[in-house]
Amino acid sequence: MAAAASALRPRQARQAAPLLSAALAVAYAVAATVALKQTIGGDSGTTYAAVSVLAHAADLSAGLALLAAGVAALLTEGGRRLGAFATSLGVLWFAPDWEAWAGHSLARSLGSVAAPFFLVVVFHFVLAAPRGRLRSPAAVAAVGLAYAATALFAIGRALLRDPFLDQYCLRNCVDNVFLVHADERIAHDLNLLLLALTVAIGLLILAVAGVRLARASAAARRALTPILVPAAFVGTATAAYAAAIIHMPFEEPRATEFLFLFFARSFAVAALAVGIGWRIASDRRTRSAVARLTADLGEAPAPGNLQNVLADAVGDPTLRVAYWLETSHRFVGANGNGLPDPAPEVGRAMTPIVRRGRRLAVVTHDAGIVDGTALERELRPAARLAVENERLQAEVLAELDELRRSRSRIVERGDRERQRLERNLHDGAQQHLLALFYDLRLARSSAEADDDAELMELVESAVDDARAALEELRELAHGIYPAILAEAGLGPALETLADEASLPVEVKTVPSERQPPSVEAAAYFAVAEAVADAAARAAVSVRVDVARAGERLVVAVEDDGGERSNSLSHVADRIGALGGLVELGPTTLRASIPCA
Repeated sequence: MAAAASALRPRQARQAAPLLSAALAVAYAVAATVALKQTIGGDSGTTYAAVSVLAHAADLSAGLALLAAGVAALLTEGGRRLGAFATSLGVLWFAPDWEAWAGHSLARSLGSVAAPFFLVVVFHFVLAAPRGRLRSPAAVAAVGLAYAATALFAIGRALLRDPFLDQYCLRNCVDNVFLVHADERIAHDLNLLLLALTVAIGLLILAVAGVRLARASAAARRALTPILVPAAFVGTATAAYAAAIIHMPFEEPRATEFLFLFFARSFAVAALAVGIGWRIASDRRTRSAVARLTADLGEAPAPGNLQNVLADAVGDPTLRVAYWLETSHRFVGANGNGLPDPAPEVGRAMTPIVRRGRRLAVVTHDAGIVDGTALERELRPAARLAVENERLQAEVLAELDELRRSRSRIVERGDRERQRLERNLHDGAQQHLLALFYDLRLARSSAEADDDAELMELVESAVDDARAALEELRELAHGIYPAILAEAGLGPALETLADEASLPVEVKTVPSERQPPSVEAAAYFAVAEAVADAAARAAVSVRVDVARAGERLVVAVEDDGGERSNSLSHVADRIGALGGLVELGPTTLRASIPCA
């Protein structure tokens, strides 16, 4: 029980963390609203919100929208990273207002240090969007460098800046609790460096957002646009604001240029908050779709349809499912064909599907659309059973494909052996018989010269036997594998077959291009067997048509003989071994043979 309790406590803490974070964000929103109201009420004129009611509404709306989006994300399963970014941006957006608040010197000092980090967090978010995870070491290095440089300049300025000596002071002109040693020249230089860094980061946000959108797939672009486009506007407007201060150090909130840039930043920040909210809603829809997937899979989708069901459910047409075969240690598709091992790719994620500790499949999908953790978590046991059934079907199809390939290799090996036997008979036994035939003819000529009638009769009989043996051997070699088939192709081989057949055979069409040797051999022997069967059924004529239909060679043989009783199973077996089909009619044969 103690162990169970100790295991339960971390789980409860993880569940309570989002609630506590959301409560803190709400408390901060209330405090920021009160501080902003008091600042404006003091008529200090040190913030943009004090210029007009519209500016006040813009300032408050942008910050509260970010905090609201952050709270919604924190309370959403799987949205903690997104919520952390949104709430951090909301806190930092109100930092200038805290800096101008007359309520407490520490709040003003903290606001002055925290304000420059707003754009850095936006930069971090742009690189980590939409899941909140940095995807490469280069991104980690870039974000780390941005945080470090901003911290160096902001903290250095806080340690050396005396508000009373700052001639360009706008918000906090009273005190600085972090002041260690007043040095206005260095503090001013650090402030210029901070502004220049803000310009650089703002332009970098614009560039990164543009590159990511350009390189993203169509589906990922739809998911990223509501976040990256407003973030690019935030970066551009903030960079323009920093450049304006560098150009005109006396910042005046009532000046048209500065007020316009403030409204532009407020609008962009509010749009970013809306984009984050849209992303949260989209994630919820995806999780609901994946949850409904259990019911869809429970209805047993058509074999091989699981990938389409998953892709439709999560809205990712590029989603692919690779099934793991434990027996052969390889991945296959739903059709049983082998697939390369899934490997990490830029913008792609891999999610394993496991049931009872056994790996069933690996789903590769667009990382910008589908949250792999949510996908793996939402697949209920019933859905995993459907995945396992699909995997078993894929395994059966893979074994059938391997069996077909094995049969095809056996047929090809048999054809090679036929060719070898034909060559051996032609170059060996047939040549020896031919030499013997010539020797016998010479012997007969010699017997004629000696006028030996008895010897002439014996030699003549031997010549006839040798001639008959040679003809039978030639017919045997041709029956094993016709040499013309290997040398000239299917067309000439069928013409020769027609010439030597015992009944008229008309070869109508034959493709002129060569086919794979195993395909040509299967087509030739199918025609030969069909012609022999037609002769056995007292046919008078046979017509042969051979044509290429896509990736298949179609052989059609028709005769006018009696109704067929022979199943020609050996022809079907041979063509079936190559993945083809044979259709038999009373007087017809049609064979379809894959050519690939």
